[in-house]
Amino acid sequence: MPSVSRDPQRLAAAPSSEAGWISGEDTAVCKSAIGPLWDRLADSSYLNRLSGLKPLEMTAIVDVSPARYRVKTRAGGFRLEWEEEPCEWTLHQRYRILRRVVVGPIKTLCTELKFLVRSDGGTDVTVKVSIEPKIFLIRPFARLNSARAARDLCRTIMGVDAAVHAGRPMPGLVPMPVSDALSRSKVALAELGSPESLVDRLADHVMTARDEDLGRIRPYELADAWGADRQAVLTLCLRAVRAGLLELRWEPVCPSCKVGTGKVSTLSSLGERGSCHLCDLEFALNVEEAIEATFTPNGAVRQVDVQPYCVGGPARVPHVVAQAILPAHGQADLIAPTEAGRYRLFRRGGLTTEVNVTNDEAPGEVDLDLATLAGEGTAKTPLRLHTGGVVHVGSDDDHGTHIKLERSHVPSTAATAGAVAAIPGFRRDFSSEVLRPDMSIQIRRVAIFFSDLTASTQLYSSVGDAAALKLVHDHFDVVIGIIERCQGTLVKTIGDAVMAAFADELAAARAGLEILNAWSPWVEGHPHRALTHIKLGTYAGPCYLVNANDVLDYFGQTVNIAARLQAQAESGELVVSSALADLALEQSLIKPEQIRQRYTATLKGVASPIDVARIII
Repeated sequence: MPSVSRDPQRLAAAPSSEAGWISGEDTAVCKSAIGPLWDRLADSSYLNRLSGLKPLEMTAIVDVSPARYRVKTRAGGFRLEWEEEPCEWTLHQRYRILRRVVVGPIKTLCTELKFLVRSDGGTDVTVKVSIEPKIFLIRPFARLNSARAARDLCRTIMGVDAAVHAGRPMPGLVPMPVSDALSRSKVALAELGSPESLVDRLADHVMTARDEDLGRIRPYELADAWGADRQAVLTLCLRAVRAGLLELRWEPVCPSCKVGTGKVSTLSSLGERGSCHLCDLEFALNVEEAIEATFTPNGAVRQVDVQPYCVGGPARVPHVVAQAILPAHGQADLIAPTEAGRYRLFRRGGLTTEVNVTNDEAPGEVDLDLATLAGEGTAKTPLRLHTGGVVHVGSDDDHGTHIKLERSHVPSTAATAGAVAAIPGFRRDFSSEVLRPDMSIQIRRVAIFFSDLTASTQLYSSVGDAAALKLVHDHFDVVIGIIERCQGTLVKTIGDAVMAAFADELAAARAGLEILNAWSPWVEGHPHRALTHIKLGTYAGPCYLVNANDVLDYFGQTVNIAARLQAQAESGELVVSSALADLALEQSLIKPEQIRQRYTATLKGVASPIDVARIII
């Protein structure tokens, strides 16, 4: 077994009184297990607000120093202004925030929390507040205030622990009274067809959740917490905008820290590129993951305090397991988690290397120089490191920076622009959410669905224009109704054809089968309808979401293939890829005998043949 360093103090040590610092220290003896306790206490903005600290005024720092923001506030009767470096932490072990004061009676302020698991399952949280005074005369004041700050923060932590351990709401949460605006919104949501149980849960969340949670409501996170269907909750939130309960915002999302880097009210307000000041990255907005829909309460229902109380702590980026400041011509250590997996070491500015953390034979310590990361892209050979091991990162640069160890693959909880655009009714209800004509969004995967009414051209000659047009419109009611019931969205009608989009290709297949099942009852006893039939096709792959005449539309080879598959279908058939047919069999959506034929199709304009299947009811 390789030697493994598990000492969190391999990170830069906290200031000591021997270096001119004055420190106050106290310990909160908590009953809660470390996991849920860390999740709450790592939310430094909430903790600061709960402790009575004032909101911060922040200005971005654009030089090469480690500090990313210049911050102003008041504390202890003094006006303070400081440069704050990114928070340093090791998951479930410790975190600290260092502030280099520019205006005020002290030089530096450091707050550190250390977590230690006890044998009884509880957690000891030791708080250390260190102050470096500018002048000797304020040392007694610094000594008094550091001790009091540590004691007060421990008292706050004990209140959080009591709530976590008992399963009660967090301290500082005062449920808002039910207002007329809320009552009207609930009625409107019910009228829009939203399930009463979900409406009640959303209204309760808006009234009782913390401001930190309401400033950026993420529908998929709510759905996971409620044990509800993600698409159902996303649909609920979109309807809540129409009902006056919520407001919709679009956020460019940093590909590294996964945090929104700004908010706009419409898609058309977005530029072609986004940037993250903290990670020092620029990124294109033509990828699905780079634009997320979030929500916040309508101001008429609840006013939410979105002022910052901390620049950023571990809870803001839960996929980051360790972060440290790398000083100029110095070294910093990142401690790997005890959970094996694939991770990535990231240096501010975008240089990265993969790190495989394993329980197998692997080094317990690895040395890495920033020169290894120099150049473009990612280092090709991943580092191997034992669980709990340490990466020692050295630098010859003339300026400091921050580095972090983050999970390479994180399950997405973002309702991306692509997912929202595929929600039934989005185009109808949010016509202002149209991209600029010169902008497109790449959707990694979407199912495009086409239907075509057969023999409709002859209908106009045999039964007359009026009767034929009515039949076409009546068939739209059937097809589009089933598409939306199966969580698809109408893109457009083209003559007597329908184009739709689905976030889930299995849902597209389900819609096709339901349309085929509904067709015979629809044509029975109607002589004109009996002259027609329907044929369907669907295909899933990457697409571009574009502005076509002020309407959101899809463009790309996936659209072409879906249209070609529909053209391959005979009356009463749904043509899909063989892979989707296999998935439908696996999910018991169809039976083997419903696959009429499997074959390889050569499609016009498509370079490679595609294995497809004809499905009947």
